[in-house]
Amino acid sequence: MDFYGFTLLLRWILGWFIQPKLRSLPSSSLNQDVAVIIPARNEEKTIAELLTCLNKSLVKPAEVLVIDDHSTDQTSEIAKSFGVKVITGQMLPPDWTGKTYALHQGVENTNSPILLFLDADTKPKPELIGKLISELNNSGGLISVQPFHEMKSLYERFASVFNLIGAIGARLGERNGLAFGPVMMLKRQDLEKIGGISKVKNQLLEDRALGLLFQENDLNVNTFIGNKDVSFQMYPSGLKSLTQGFTKNIAAGSVGISKTRFILLFTWFSGLVAAAWELPFAFLAWTQTGVAPSFYQYALTIGFGIQFWWFVRKLGNFNFYLILYPFMVLYFLLVFFYSVTLTWRGKVIWKDRFLDAKKGLK
Repeated sequence: MDFYGFTLLLRWILGWFIQPKLRSLPSSSLNQDVAVIIPARNEEKTIAELLTCLNKSLVKPAEVLVIDDHSTDQTSEIAKSFGVKVITGQMLPPDWTGKTYALHQGVENTNSPILLFLDADTKPKPELIGKLISELNNSGGLISVQPFHEMKSLYERFASVFNLIGAIGARLGERNGLAFGPVMMLKRQDLEKIGGISKVKNQLLEDRALGLLFQENDLNVNTFIGNKDVSFQMYPSGLKSLTQGFTKNIAAGSVGISKTRFILLFTWFSGLVAAAWELPFAFLAWTQTGVAPSFYQYALTIGFGIQFWWFVRKLGNFNFYLILYPFMVLYFLLVFFYSVTLTWRGKVIWKDRFLDAKKGLK
């Protein structure tokens, strides 16, 4: 093994020290009044399944509010058929993003002491709300969950690296208030303490911004994985929506950790990138030079692959598709550099809206 190979080995070892915390919500449950607020824009393919899941909840929400954010499909009609409260979104004011304004309108239309923000594509299990209430009473502050990623198509598996970076970022960024936007529970009084949703009105990543505000106001932020409690199918509409969604997140700075911890993450990830293509390139060189790949090249590529699988095994049903992890890494890099380019231009696109990568919605 040469010096380069030795540095890859060290980066592989580093990975075990920064791996994500894969902790699930405790099993205890409580029953209290909670309002579920669902921002929805063109969610006719997902909203029915979410509302069906909420109907099966062991803890029945006091209110379920769907804020129809100017949908052009049947989102509103489908939601109304479930008997929930549907709020027609008002015209978007300057300096607000669509999701933050939808959340704001939801909060303004309920008086429940506990608020649960759910993305329209989530699928909560019957026990989720009770577990969240119990954890909120135990630790206070902001409770968020990264849903288990259910995938049906090959292209969806290419979200693996993004899922992993988000999970590692949540661990390394604990002191930076990192939270997961699809599932967030908090108390109304705490939201009022930090100044309300209006304090994060122009943020593309309102979850991260809320987390920071909570911690700045001496309120806890706790994150969990949802492998047992809640799932979602991210971007089922195709590779285009998958790319747009992650481009938006990268442009907004989704990792959000300290410089020292970012260096640790970057050091490990650079090793993953190098090792992913170490063996494929060695095979290509073999055809030209006649020199077969060495043992350490096999060991590094396979070793990083096993480590990668271990880290993401509870984040989604990636299964045997992870043998394609070199291409998943390559896709992440392409989206990353594409996002950087759009950020320099000042805007990204999400759900037919132009988003200012630095400020918010235009």
